[in-house]
Amino acid sequence: MLPCQSFMGHRLRSTTSPAPATPAAPSALIAALAAAWPDATCELDHRDAYQLLCATILAAQSTDKMINTLTPALFARYPDARALAAAAPEELEPLIYKSGFYRAKARSLTGMARALVERHGGQVPAELDALVALPGVARKTANVVLSTALGTTVGVVVDTHVTRLAARLGLTRETDPVKIERDLMACLPRAEWKTFADRLIWHGRRVCFAKKPACEQCTLAPLCPSAEVPGSGTPKTKASAKTKTKAKATAKATPARAAKPRR
Repeated sequence: MLPCQSFMGHRLRSTTSPAPATPAAPSALIAALAAAWPDATCELDHRDAYQLLCATILAAQSTDKMINTLTPALFARYPDARALAAAAPEELEPLIYKSGFYRAKARSLTGMARALVERHGGQVPAELDALVALPGVARKTANVVLSTALGTTVGVVVDTHVTRLAARLGLTRETDPVKIERDLMACLPRAEWKTFADRLIWHGRRVCFAKKPACEQCTLAPLCPSAEVPGSGTPKTKASAKTKTKAKATAKATPARAAKPRR
């Protein structure tokens, strides 16, 4: 998704193009990420599968940090699926307003809770198909809950960070999360599915940012076909911009020739 391209002799990043042709070796990436983020795990605060399911639904289009400020009050008022199922969506809205899309999320939470009560006795099921059948729950949310709270890893969590980094590292050329997950499952050992995703997410949040990745500080840079590190290739566009600025300054400092008088 974000390969290095060239324009006027300078390397640029694209946000829409296919992944680089030369992917990073999965085994080397696994080792590098383990060294960089040995303790990486899900950053949503939770005590059980119910809490993590609610928190993950709320985290859509938001941040884990924000959601962790909202869930204590939510769980104090609705400690389990039965309590949440009895609530009207309007009751939840003030509690989750800051998460964004709060009306839709309130409907998803109450609908999910009612489905848990009606279909699963109020318990969170440990099967992927049963989870994705709940309102507001897609594969990413199901994989988070299964692997983190229920100890069952059946896939790879693909969020916005995994989507971005998997493409930059050349592990996939897909943009659809389900297809990205398929590619990652094919190239990674099953035992690494959970930890690799957790560490990739941490790396995306702390180093490989969406707009300005910190390639100079990135320990994955030697393995990354999209890395832009000074001294490793053609000059960056910033160098060209400085040259242009200097040229403009020189031009302004040069006295203009006197215009010839009109006849």
